[in-house]
Amino acid sequence: MKVYMKTFGCQMNVHDSERIEEILMRAGFEMVEDPAFADVALVNSCTVREKAWHKAISEAGRLRKPKERHGRQLVVGMLGCVAQQEGERIFSLVSGMDLVVAPDHYHRLPALIRQCAADGQRQVAVGFDAGHPEDFLALSEAAAAPISAFVTVMKGCEERCLYCIVPSVRGPERHRPLDDIEGEVRRLVAGGTQEVTLLGQKVNAWREGERSFADLLARLDNIEGLSRLRFTSPHPRHMSPEVASAFGSLRTLCEAIHLPAQSGSDRTLKRMRRRYRVDDYLATVTALRAARPDIAISTDLIVGYPGETEEDFAQTLALVEAVRFSGAFSFKYSVRPGTPAEKLGDDVSEAEKASRLSRLHEVVLRHEQAFRAQQLGRTLEVLVEGQGRMPRQWSGRARNNQIVNFTCPADVCDPALRGQLVRVAITRVNPNSLEGEWHP
Repeated sequence: MKVYMKTFGCQMNVHDSERIEEILMRAGFEMVEDPAFADVALVNSCTVREKAWHKAISEAGRLRKPKERHGRQLVVGMLGCVAQQEGERIFSLVSGMDLVVAPDHYHRLPALIRQCAADGQRQVAVGFDAGHPEDFLALSEAAAAPISAFVTVMKGCEERCLYCIVPSVRGPERHRPLDDIEGEVRRLVAGGTQEVTLLGQKVNAWREGERSFADLLARLDNIEGLSRLRFTSPHPRHMSPEVASAFGSLRTLCEAIHLPAQSGSDRTLKRMRRRYRVDDYLATVTALRAARPDIAISTDLIVGYPGETEEDFAQTLALVEAVRFSGAFSFKYSVRPGTPAEKLGDDVSEAEKASRLSRLHEVVLRHEQAFRAQQLGRTLEVLVEGQGRMPRQWSGRARNNQIVNFTCPADVCDPALRGQLVRVAITRVNPNSLEGEWHP
């Protein structure tokens, strides 16, 4: 059977889709890039924001239309967080759906798809696993290792931020054993992986007995052949001094961190139940820059949270000015069903949210461009991901997570360059990337 899959959402969903593809291919399925040639069409969904939920529902509706027009035996399924959130209600939201499978049941997909195709009966698999080592969708030893890979170290979240739907769709915190994590990273490196990104809804809260996240980073740093280590998404409340100092002492830990702030107002942070203050966040930033002065710090910000005043918003702008973020994902607040914030009332008008978001983008963009300008004249290590658009041009990412396009001599520009670490002298700054020349 041929399977088409569309993925929405964060890096965790991308990782899940990679593992889903592996599970299906090992079971004899074939992945295709065009739904017109598929026997199975899957949507791996996100519901962290209302817009993401609508995209997933809309895509599911689009995929089942060929089935209705041509009477094809097409199995259409909803995966991911929308599947967990809605369960059987999906069938009333999108007619013609056949399959609803939440993240903790992906290992059952081959059997569920075959059962659905055989008897036409709808299949539903929702709920949470126990967090055993086999529940973390590790990469198979037989799989070809990618240049850059994701490794899940924990899943679920128990922070209970009032606006967040993650605890109800990803479940309670479950932490993966360190030896199991290290084993997967070693398999990846043996297969040619250069860079590993550790994943978790609250990744830096990982623990195993007395071992902390800083201990995990140090253990992985000792793996011979591993060139780069990253992690996402950390929670500011769990950014210990040991983790901050690791950016200055571990050879593999890249000088880039995405640290969601959400707001620059103590009043709003308290109403969000984030359980830290702005001064706490700024102290973490100070510690990170003390360990690694050139570190790139990006963030998430929400505007228009219930009760947010103009003064609260001004404090968010002040936080951006103080930290000088290298990038930010900024969003208008949207009510997520079943969250405590739903009871607060969505009292900031859409017009005001749009105005604040636009003003925030202006300030963030100024600092993004300033950070990028600081790279001009530097020589950066770049992990080559593939060829660029121009002749003899290649593209990759620097350790600070900046996209770098570069040219190289004809005798060097060989397909074998993909996956290599090269030095690039930065000669130009573009709105969304850097340009440079290969530096021997």
